[in-house]
Amino acid sequence: MRAPSQPPFPIGVLFVLPTILFWFLVVKGATSGDEGAAGRYAGHAFGVAGLTLAVFAFVKIRQVRARNAERLRAVRDGIRATARIVSTRVTGHLNQDPYVVFELEIAPEAGASYRTSVTELVSQLAIPRIQPGMVLDVHVHPDDERHVVIDAAALGR
Repeated sequence: MRAPSQPPFPIGVLFVLPTILFWFLVVKGATSGDEGAAGRYAGHAFGVAGLTLAVFAFVKIRQVRARNAERLRAVRDGIRATARIVSTRVTGHLNQDPYVVFELEIAPEAGASYRTSVTELVSQLAIPRIQPGMVLDVHVHPDDERHVVIDAAALGR
């Protein structure tokens, strides 16, 4: 099992070969000159696309479930600590709520302080409360001190 803070499998890799095969079948069907063969090639191309979509959905669902399980384990079994926000930056949006990368300085009850970064979806209403210098409650994963979960109430969720 990989550590919770390691990045997930790059799911885009799953699309390289099926995309090449899809376009090969489309071009082959379009240039075949036989309408029956063109229909078969198109059918095979869309079969490849459907199968690729099913595999993508299966892998993505597994990634989300694994991430949620690790987050739940960090909250349930992890060590509560405080973290000071060192810096923030926005990397994207979902329904107009920003994904914020927090650079945090973790201060566990036992041990030395350390820095880590965490990416979280933040409610627009919580943005004024999460400025650099603010102290947040966090949960540190029991197996990996770099895997930190910010308390959901601080993020407006």
